[in-house]
Amino acid sequence: MSQQTIISVVLPRFNEFINELPDLKSLAECSDEKLRKLWLGLGYYARARNLRNGAKYILEECNSIFPQNKNEWLKVPGCGPYTASIIASICFKEPVACVDGNVIRVVSRLLNMQSGVWDKQGQDKISCYVNNIISKENPGDFNQAMMDLGSTVCKKQNPICSICPVQKYCLSFQNNTISLCPPLKPRKESQSEEIFALLISKNKNNDFSLIERNKGFLNKTTGFPIIRSQDGNSLESLLIEIKKFGLKAKILNGNFKHSITHHKITGHAILIDSSQDDEKINKLFQKFSFPEKKQWISISHLKQNLSSSLDLKVLKILSSL
Repeated sequence: MSQQTIISVVLPRFNEFINELPDLKSLAECSDEKLRKLWLGLGYYARARNLRNGAKYILEECNSIFPQNKNEWLKVPGCGPYTASIIASICFKEPVACVDGNVIRVVSRLLNMQSGVWDKQGQDKISCYVNNIISKENPGDFNQAMMDLGSTVCKKQNPICSICPVQKYCLSFQNNTISLCPPLKPRKESQSEEIFALLISKNKNNDFSLIERNKGFLNKTTGFPIIRSQDGNSLESLLIEIKKFGLKAKILNGNFKHSITHHKITGHAILIDSSQDDEKINKLFQKFSFPEKKQWISISHLKQNLSSSLDLKVLKILSSL
């Protein structure tokens, strides 16, 4: 939960999550709707699905017995090297390095690494260094101490070298190059694009179509059908295509801004009246390669069925009508 989400937001949600899903079985059998509700507001919904998939794997493939080492944890769906190392070292005392941003900073300064830190060779060098010095008796404590050292003493800005317990081993301190270690991490360039959310209304009861997305940066989330400008669509051309199917379309006032990793998104909401004509909607779905399976949800129940904050922004525009 704390991956790219601040702890003050996580703690109350964590307690609620554990109270509702206290064991592997309850997590593995949790419905999509309940999982979305418990995760709402935390972002990156794939993390919740990974937790559930991991619980299923341990139940079915490991006979409900948690893996005991890093290599076995890497077989669990959604569990990468960092998470596997954390669990294996803290819970099962396996002496394996856990390397996060704090540890990278500490080691790069200890070794005076002013370049090559972020490529594979540099990352392998840092992992190898930590694996060579890690405590065999208390590897979990060692990993946590390294991370705490980086977050409280060997800080990115204004490190407190005067109280650092490893100062005498630090090559960057000896060479007065602390500010150069590690070098800035190369940033991916932001990509700007427009998206168009289709609010397809079926009847006077204001039922709207939601789909389980199967591609793009919102893959495996439930929400409104989305069309992206990078697929060659513009607002004008999209309205023309929709009207070709005999559907009434209206651009709603206001747009929304959203960011996902390096995507900077401007979104527009298009209200479509399908007048209970399933055939026209099916053709529209085929045209834009939306999943055939869709669900019709009343406007009063949309919020609890949406699994991304982007869709909540679309709903806000709809609700302002």
